[in-house]
Amino acid sequence: MPDAPVNLAGLRALLAGRFPEKARRSDHGVPTGVPAVDDALGGGLPAGRLTELVSAAPSSGGQTVLARLLVATQAARMRVALVDGSDGFAPETVPADALRHLVWVRGRDLAAAMTAADLLVRDGNYDVLVLDLRGCARRALERHPAAAWYRLQRAAEGGTVAVLVQTPCPLVPAVPWRLVLRQPGALADGRAARDSLVARLAVERVRGHVVPSSSRLVSAEQSKGGWTRDYAAADSPPALRAEEESELAG
Repeated sequence: MPDAPVNLAGLRALLAGRFPEKARRSDHGVPTGVPAVDDALGGGLPAGRLTELVSAAPSSGGQTVLARLLVATQAARMRVALVDGSDGFAPETVPADALRHLVWVRGRDLAAAMTAADLLVRDGNYDVLVLDLRGCARRALERHPAAAWYRLQRAAEGGTVAVLVQTPCPLVPAVPWRLVLRQPGALADGRAARDSLVARLAVERVRGHVVPSSSRLVSAEQSKGGWTRDYAAADSPPALRAEEESELAG
């Protein structure tokens, strides 16, 4: 795991040397190790899609989800890349064994983090990519071009990489899945306390595919924990972007 920021040329060389061949992938999503998150996603992070996890309150569980995901993917022998947009990841909070399968890219700024994420999605050597933007300036996040997100979505579509984007506010236009952590929680010390915190984690699903369909808009129904909207892959980015802007404005 690198101790200093990695430039793109160095990252390419690191990938080629560390992962000469692809790992076998699962067709059933990637369990995060957090029951509330996995239940909301129907079993785990979907491959070939972006999932946005919004930490809407301080200590609402975003770091817990990341730590559990690293433990779960290590147990499943899956490869993970973490693009740390604000250099805020604290490896000492995760068991050392859960870091051996991780490539940690420490971003200089938002643009560099997005570029690294795009490269890693296209690389094909990973089961999971985590793009953690929670520590980035909110003003910069809100001003980031929507086209960059659509580019990342297109890179992920049809692939085998499950992409988790961690944000401090609803951010990704037309994201297939959006989960929100709204309830502040106390920081936990010790395994028993962490397990208790995971059990109490409250997750709200505000967007997600439940059943694929060829129609443009399958359904809009209010379910427990918020609104659930189902979209088909044929939805055009402009139409989805217009709805996203309306949703955020409301």
